[in-house]
Amino acid sequence: MNEDINGKLMQMLAPVLEQEGLTLYDMEVTVRPRNSLLRVYIDRPGGVNVTHCESVSHTLSAMLDVDDPFPGSYTLEVSSPGLTRRLTKEEHFVKSAGSWAKVAFKKGFTGGPLETAGLIESPGGGKFRLVPEKGAAVEFEFKDVSRAKLDLKP
Repeated sequence: MNEDINGKLMQMLAPVLEQEGLTLYDMEVTVRPRNSLLRVYIDRPGGVNVTHCESVSHTLSAMLDVDDPFPGSYTLEVSSPGLTRRLTKEEHFVKSAGSWAKVAFKKGFTGGPLETAGLIESPGGGKFRLVPEKGAAVEFEFKDVSRAKLDLKP
């Protein structure tokens, strides 16, 4: 059922975002019997502002009220992913090359420490490198990542 809702939401979001010149950075859907939650993170070159978030929220809210994909009520949140955005997809790492990030790796990762911070490099072929200020670079693939987010360089 959650996959059906995700697909329906993507179909609803695509024209709204295209009209505003925005892209979908990420989406979180939590379906509950009484109050579901939909978080939409939007982005564009140069960033997004409150007006972008407000426009998408109003348009999408009206569409959701008509289509009603959630059982019971829902809460809609539309925002920018922020400066310290989570990196939840491989494409996020590719787009964030040259940025500072904190990365925690999955248990069993043998390429370095289980948690580190550094500059993201994307040499290609699904490989990434995290270059800390001091110490050796850590090479990894997206499948090795437990959690990650952009951070401000210390």
